[in-house]
Amino acid sequence: MSPPTNPRVLRTRAVVLATVLHLLAERGIAGTTIEAVAERSGVAKTTIYRHWDGHAALVLDAFDNVRRIPDDPDTGTLRDDLVELVTGLAAALSHGPAAGLWFALVDAAERNPQLAALHHREADARHAVILQAVTRGISRGELPADTDPAEVLDLLAGPIFYRRAVGGPVDRRHAEQLVARVLAAYKRKP
Repeated sequence: MSPPTNPRVLRTRAVVLATVLHLLAERGIAGTTIEAVAERSGVAKTTIYRHWDGHAALVLDAFDNVRRIPDDPDTGTLRDDLVELVTGLAAALSHGPAAGLWFALVDAAERNPQLAALHHREADARHAVILQAVTRGISRGELPADTDPAEVLDLLAGPIFYRRAVGGPVDRRHAEQLVARVLAAYKRKP
């Protein structure tokens, strides 16, 4: 189906999707019901169902409208690439319209196959950029040839998600320190 072009339909969809994002931030995925969206947005449930076939489709569309997969920084050094990517991950988890969705999505993915697919799609797209940077660093000799890029990803992303989950700061300084520690762990011994 082609995307709508009618300005009235576009406005209605924008109002509904903005409402979904606000409700997701306030109530999580389970609390963002079609009824709640209709009540808050002033758009009739029948209109919402005309555009989305249910709760999961509505959440998926809202998420797609705010997602941003990071660009590959390719700064010339693995350290700088990773600092940019980790800082970007921290910002995505902390600020902007999608910030409140990440943990709710992880939780909901455990129970809903459509949301699990969205979660895996998002994670795979973000991981690909970091894995590409690490692989490039290995090929430039910045990490040992036997380095597992997925392990480096885990060592970088895990602390960022943890700090965000417990309310700790995730700023550029923290990203620089984290990257330095992870890279130091992989340095070759003389």
